[in-house]
Amino acid sequence: MDECICCGVTGVASKTAKRTGISRMDQPFLSVFGFSLVPDRTLKYDLDHMMPEPYNLIPPSALRPLTRAAGDTVFRQGARTCGLYVVKCGRVHLERVGPDGERFIIYRAEPGMSLAEASVFSDRYHCDADVAEAGAFVQIDKAAVLSAFADPDFARAYARQAAQQIQAQRQALEIVGIRRAEERVYAGMVAGLLESSVVDFASALHLSHEATYRALRKLVNDGRIANPTRGTYHLRP
Repeated sequence: MDECICCGVTGVASKTAKRTGISRMDQPFLSVFGFSLVPDRTLKYDLDHMMPEPYNLIPPSALRPLTRAAGDTVFRQGARTCGLYVVKCGRVHLERVGPDGERFIIYRAEPGMSLAEASVFSDRYHCDADVAEAGAFVQIDKAAVLSAFADPDFARAYARQAAQQIQAQRQALEIVGIRRAEERVYAGMVAGLLESSVVDFASALHLSHEATYRALRKLVNDGRIANPTRGTYHLRP
């Protein structure tokens, strides 16, 4: 698929959309991002207050606001890359499909976090990005990110962010490498991976949700974790 599905929007473009690059569908949601259409129909954006580092150094003209509903796709594995994304509100999962067809979450992007950073160095996306919780996002143009590396401040901040993500990924790999489901689940809880549903937690651990529920029940019975209400689990102090 050569069409860039991640930046495609539907609806009839207005004169404003033609001048600003914003579709009529996206205009009602601009306030989520701090965008406003000023009288001369140019796009204004408060970068310093709305975008996390290092993306507050990217020119406003390279930023595109998007909205997606839960279950929507931001991009698919193999699709042509358009750029990376910042989550303003909502949640996006980067997922890959296992050999048996099961889907594994390899990254969770929460508000204020970016995703698909590696896409600026690639022609195709290497995984799927699915919206787990409806929200608003900013797409950052790939060429603009590459140009921004000429700015030492941007380059250092980008490298720092990449290093932090590598550390988090290494921790996740260490947890997934634990053979016993019970200990893997406990290690995942210690690492703070149980942030939403148990099904998402199981996917992050590369376990079936049945095996994850069994491990949680055993940990509760052994007194290692608490289960104060149905579907709620936390570490004991």
